Amino acid sequence: MIKAMYWFLPSFKSFKNIVKESNTTSISRERFIDFIKVTGLLLITVNTQYLLEFNNSSGEVLIINDSFIDSTKTKFTWFTTGISLFFFSTGFTNKIAWYSNVGRDGSQWKFLTDRVNSLMGPVLVWITTITILLNVFSRFLNFPLFLTSQDDGIVTITEFLMWPLWIVSIYLVVVIFSPITIFLHKKNPYVTMVILTLLTVGIDTIDLSISFSYIKLFNYLIFWLTIHQAGYFFADGKIFSFKASVFFLISLVSYIFLFYTSITTSEFMSVSGYRLIGMSNEDPPTIYYLISSVGLLGFFLFFRKTFDEFLKNKKTWIVFNFIHANIYTIFLWHVSLFFFVHVFELDVYMYPLLILASVFVFGDYERKVFKLSPNYVQRVNPLQPWPSPIKAKLSYNNFIIAWISAILILLGLLQVTLGGVGLSGFFTLRDLYFLTGNTFEAFLKLITGIVLLNTTIRRADLKNRILLFSALAQIVSLAIRNYQYTTISTFELYFSITLSVIFISIVLQSRNDINIDKVK
Repeated sequence: MIKAMYWFLPSFKSFKNIVKESNTTSISRERFIDFIKVTGLLLITVNTQYLLEFNNSSGEVLIINDSFIDSTKTKFTWFTTGISLFFFSTGFTNKIAWYSNVGRDGSQWKFLTDRVNSLMGPVLVWITTITILLNVFSRFLNFPLFLTSQDDGIVTITEFLMWPLWIVSIYLVVVIFSPITIFLHKKNPYVTMVILTLLTVGIDTIDLSISFSYIKLFNYLIFWLTIHQAGYFFADGKIFSFKASVFFLISLVSYIFLFYTSITTSEFMSVSGYRLIGMSNEDPPTIYYLISSVGLLGFFLFFRKTFDEFLKNKKTWIVFNFIHANIYTIFLWHVSLFFFVHVFELDVYMYPLLILASVFVFGDYERKVFKLSPNYVQRVNPLQPWPSPIKAKLSYNNFIIAWISAILILLGLLQVTLGGVGLSGFFTLRDLYFLTGNTFEAFLKLITGIVLLNTTIRRADLKNRILLFSALAQIVSLAIRNYQYTTISTFELYFSITLSVIFISIVLQSRNDINIDKVK
């Protein structure tokens, strides 16, 4: 607990680590991957300031996405699909991490733990801070709790400000599926990529009856797995079998198609929605989002060597790494700070200053875990065999715990994103997609998932106690819900009971193993 408090305290010692890491960066590091990761998240930040505007009307705050009504800004969104750049880079780093953790250390659960933990520090700091701020603002200031969208819809302030957590949720999903997608890539990379692409296009373009319209939601998963899968081709070097001119041609054809479609049809073409209207190319992703993503990735891959040369300059690399070391903090705070500038009637120039202030105040945790010096595992030659040991060791119990923990964290984030952070009470029920929840249950899932996730590799001696506590937490959550509202869906009942049974069975199995060892 004491250590966690330091996440929220400003510290300048961690800035020294940025300079040190920059000066000792391995020559084998793929700086291009770092570049598109940071560029992708910065493009999202730029989009927020460029596309969104707020107007006060009759006591209401009207939020407008200019890309819905301005054709120039609509076209601008095609060139700024930064989320796709980020998940392409994530595909690279996840595959490298898999080789490092599984191929060498042999622990499949450590892969899940490390990948989830790499992002959860800044996320927890942000959720905690924004929860306090919003509850204070809503109770003591004239702070709007609802926004009016340009199609006369109502958006809760928490759902708008919590929008960055959607990207975090997608990140958790692709990490959870990484063991499967990496296995498929190893078996037949091109067939896997083609199938994922065709599924994405098919789900979006095939007309479905109303009763089967929910199938469109599968593109939340399949689309991002497709972009993530493309990063694997960079990691193992397969992508370099294509000449740079091929990427230029792919980018050119993609954007020609988008421009031609916008001229000849009246299709809705903006790919930056912020979940503000029902009709969107972002929620779930459509073929237009796919084509714009392919076009942007093709552009960056064509200029890859140019970007690499640009980053070899020592001063440029240090500045870039300062942004890199704080990029998650910048991304998580950019929407809320932009809104605060409007609602408190601050000058526009205060926006970048507030982002810098958030970096200094809240970025310490992220900077402390920022690492560049250790070599990446160099790109694996497509003909190179699976690293030793060929068959990684596997603890089914630890892997199950890690996988379930990641699921709990994902569900907790979804509940926080959609349900808010307790502005109308921490026990107020809110209907989510497939479950009902409140802020208390969301935080309970988050804490349980994070603690469980880390017991697999750090505190094996406490694992049984924490598992029993986690099982009890599921039961207590249901009991409190039933006492307050007598409302528990069948899905939630079976889900919670199943988790409790799994946790208790792992504890019993572990104790049986200990007893057998004692008898011997």
